[in-house]
Amino acid sequence: MERSQFTVCTSTSESSTNDSGPDQPTLCLEFDGTADRLHEHLSSRLRNDLSGDEVDVSFRAVATPDQTDSGVVTLSDRITGAYILESKTPTETVTEFVQDVRTYAGHSGQDPRYTVQIRAEEKTITAFEQELLLVYDSDGTLRRHASLIPNDTEV
Repeated sequence: MERSQFTVCTSTSESSTNDSGPDQPTLCLEFDGTADRLHEHLSSRLRNDLSGDEVDVSFRAVATPDQTDSGVVTLSDRITGAYILESKTPTETVTEFVQDVRTYAGHSGQDPRYTVQIRAEEKTITAFEQELLLVYDSDGTLRRHASLIPNDTEV
């Protein structure tokens, strides 16, 4: 699967609420193919069912000739480091999402966390909660201040 087959969208705590207050922010990766094909791809890349304990979410900026400010959101296997899927995304989308997760945490009194949804054909194939989102610059240097890193996590 190619990164061009996925689109990143976010829902922020400000844009969605329920009776108990704002919803947890969501990072959605929408596949433009069939749900069966996505299911097959995910099954071939993972040892078990997809869960937040097995997956790392990261964003790396990409230096482009036209100087556009974009990068790639990646889901990878936490143990092997193998890519599960990736999608080209504007840097601003990720920056705003990280800030929204932090704002939500401050308002809710919880640790920063968000939901990852992987979707195809307008159906959620899988969803899981995540605390970690590593942000790298185009040189591969971790930008700690721009990342979501739980206090008990050593990077």
